[in-house]
Amino acid sequence: MTTVVLNEKLDTFKKSIDDIVAVLNNTEEAALYIKPSETEWSAMQIVSHIIEAVEFWVADLEALLVVPGAKWGRNHEHVRRLAAVDENVVSRIKQADAIVALQNLVPKVESALIKVTEEDLVKTAPSYNPNFDGKPLSFLVDHLIIKHVTGHYAQIVRHLEKV
Repeated sequence: MTTVVLNEKLDTFKKSIDDIVAVLNNTEEAALYIKPSETEWSAMQIVSHIIEAVEFWVADLEALLVVPGAKWGRNHEHVRRLAAVDENVVSRIKQADAIVALQNLVPKVESALIKVTEEDLVKTAPSYNPNFDGKPLSFLVDHLIIKHVTGHYAQIVRHLEKV
């Protein structure tokens, strides 16, 4: 990626992570595990999802750089996605550990994005998720890593306002 594009994406990602960490630091730990309703995730479930999802999508991004055109992705039924938001799993995640895990995502994303070239961004590949099938690599970077985290930050804030 060009340095300007790389820096913009990293800055957006880092700001979202910093914003989430600030919310976690300023929220009583017990409140993080309260679901606003039966159908909504708790703030900590959202955080756990972010951590798992970014790690998943970064791994797919790096694999597609090695094997362009390979089938990638997942759907909402993927077992690791479901396990990440399982209430029994999430109840064992400590606030401090979640903060460290979130902060560790920044160098992981940076390390992956540094490997991406402008040519890579337009390459397409089939996906296990029909909604993502044939999308360019830029979609994976922009929507499934960067904007995904930004959107979940807003969701965390909304959910904590309800509890």
